Amino acid sequence: MNDMVDMSQFVEAKSDQLNADDLMGAPRTITVRKVAGNDGDQPVSIFYEGDNNKPFKPCKTIRRILLAIWGRNAAEYVGRSMTLYRDDGVTFGGLNVGGIRISHMSHMDKETMVVVMKTKGKKAGIKVLPLQMQQQRQPDPAAAANWANEHMAHLGQIDSLEALNAHIEKGAKFVARLEANRPDLHEKVMNAYAVRRDMLTPGEGKPESEMGEGFTGAEDWSDGE
Repeated sequence: MNDMVDMSQFVEAKSDQLNADDLMGAPRTITVRKVAGNDGDQPVSIFYEGDNNKPFKPCKTIRRILLAIWGRNAAEYVGRSMTLYRDDGVTFGGLNVGGIRISHMSHMDKETMVVVMKTKGKKAGIKVLPLQMQQQRQPDPAAAANWANEHMAHLGQIDSLEALNAHIEKGAKFVARLEANRPDLHEKVMNAYAVRRDMLTPGEGKPESEMGEGFTGAEDWSDGE
């Protein structure tokens, strides 16, 4: 099977800014890293993460939307995000040339209709939706302890030194992480290994009641491995 070839990379416009043609393949969500003002017909340059120094230079319609939703202080736009798409209905000189429009923006609570001037003497409402940014999953503070307890609880099911060594080897990666980040749990695990090894060695051992109880919920800490 041939590898996928992304055709959109072969039709990018040769320009010093983001163009509507760059969005032909799909919408793009950008995160603002800097806003600069300059002279000329395109007085605003919005630099964004991964822009390859090709900023988004919004037209007057988009600038009005940004002003209405994010406010006057462009410095506060840094770190905020918006989804841009190509609107084939944008005209210039009587021709449908396509243009960049905004569909979603972060830092807004509800759907907003912004009224802008569409043509001379005519206004139109442009709907912008809240951009729900995916929040980074926070690690479970109890995950390390849960993993250690479950790992130790499994020792009670092991009936041979060979199986014990295999279990120790399987958990070696995470036990090493315990040693670095949770030395208290690392000590408990090492003691549990020693107790089970003694129990599986003829003439030695400790009662199973000293092994402790296990808990579940280790998936977050073990990264699913």
